[in-house]
Formats: sequence, C-alpha cells, structure tokens
Amino acid sequence: MTSTKPPSRVQKQREIRVAAGWQEVKVWVPTERDADDIRNLAAERRAKAEALDGLSNEVKAVTPETQLRIAQAIAEHGSAAYTHSSGAVLDLLTQLADEDDLVSFSRAFIILARAKPTNAASVASFIPAKISNFLIKHRGIDPASMMTWTHEHPDWTDLLKSAVRDPARFEHVVETMAQEMKRPH
Repeated sequence: MTSTKPPSRVQKQREIRVAAGWQEVKVWVPTERDADDIRNLAAERRAKAEALDGLSNEVKAVTPETQLRIAQAIAEHGSAAYTHSSGAVLDLLTQLADEDDLVSFSRAFIILARAKPTNAASVASFIPAKISNFLIKHRGIDPASMMTWTHEHPDWTDLLKSAVRDPARFEHVVETMAQEMKRPH
C-alpha cells in the first residue's frame, strides 16, 4: 500500500538535491569533535559548490566570460536589489535569451541547480515565460499563433523545464516549438 501523504519539506529538499546531482552521506562517528569536523567539511563543500568549484563538467562547456557572469549571478543570490532571491540568475537567463544563446541559458540553469538546488524549481518556473518572449523576439512567432499552439500542447511548460538540464535537447525543443508555431493551422 502506498502512502498518500504529501512528501515532507526535508524529503522534497532531498529529492531536489538528488536531481541536481548532490550526494547524501550519513555517517556515524565516535566523538562530538568528529561530528563537528564532518559538519565543517560538509559546510565547506556546499560553499565550494556555490562558488562553482567542482562543477567542471558544466563549467568547462561555457566561455570564461559566461562562467564569470553565472558565478556573479549566483553570488548575488538573496540580494535586496531583486524581488526574487534568484533575481540575478533570472536576469542573466533573460540576457542569455536576448543574446540568442540557448545553450548558455541551459548551462547557466544547470550550474545554478547544482550550486543552489533548492532554488532550481523556482527558477525553472520562469523558463516558459522567458522562452515565450525569446520566441516572439528572436524567432518571429506571432503571439496569437503561440497562444493557439500552447493551448494545443498543454505539456509544453513541463517539456521546457525538463529539457533545460540538457543543453542540446533544450535548444532542439525550443527550435522545434518555433517551427511548429510557424506552421499554418
């Protein structure tokens, strides 16, 4: 029999971190000092991830300039200059879309999700709107055609949010959407 109880906050955070590639380690140690050492090491590793250290698989695929822009946006997490805690990252995603750089858009999201996994779902919720604006501005999609297409494809937002973690797939999904929206009905 499966439980119908919704997942707890801790369970949701665990699932989010696992989806971002984080590893959970549980360990028993003989002394409080050992426990403090492990807590300190864990805090150090989380800080390194937020500083993008150890994310070489994702980072090496972006230009040094884009890497710097991503690191700066993540460093501004929680800044009072924005109404959303990830406002700087959201601005960066908008800039990358305005630059017609869907691959860097995707990679920036991947790196954010890795560095700040608990913010990934919130940032992902903005992706459909950002891509809608991108399609209108950069692919010449008529807003009425877009509305018709999105109505006919109710899963389009989920498709974008799942594809964003794979740069080549994300670019393909967005370009396919653009082509389908341009087809006469």
